Amino acid sequence: MKNLAGVKECDTTIKEELYLADIEAIPAEAKGEVPYSIEGKIGNWKLRRAWYYWVASVEILTDGLPVDDAMELHNKPNPIDSGKILGTSIRSGGHCGCPSPNEYGADPDCNTGKLDVKRYVRSYHIDDQIGLNEFKKALELYYSTEV
Repeated sequence: MKNLAGVKECDTTIKEELYLADIEAIPAEAKGEVPYSIEGKIGNWKLRRAWYYWVASVEILTDGLPVDDAMELHNKPNPIDSGKILGTSIRSGGHCGCPSPNEYGADPDCNTGKLDVKRYVRSYHIDDQIGLNEFKKALELYYSTEV
C-alpha cells in the first residue's frame, strides 16, 4: 500500500482500496498523519487509513472477533502466496511481530465475573489489499453465522 501520510489527495486512493474490498465508505474526520475525509465501515468495525496500512477497530470489546474466529483468520493461507498466512498482513492488535491472537493477548470480556471468559480481538493493522479484501470476507462470514 502507498504511504498516504501528508498526501492531500489521499481520498482517491482510499476510495479505490475500499471499492476493491467492497467496503462501505463513510464520511470521517482525519486522525493522524493521513488527511482523509472518509473511512471504511463493516458492521461495527471502522477502518481508517494510516501511513502504509489500515487500522480496523471496534469501540465495544464484544463487537470484536472472538479469539477462535480470529485464530481461523490468522492461520488462513494467503490466496496469492500459499507459503504465507493471512496473519502476516492482517496483524492482531496491530502488533508488528504478527503473533497469533492467542499469543498477543486478546482482550478478555470480564464483566461476567466468571473465570471462564471469552476473549476478543478488537483491533487489527492491515498491510495490503489482499488482507483488506480477506478481512472483509472474514467479517461477513462471522456476522452471517453469528447467533
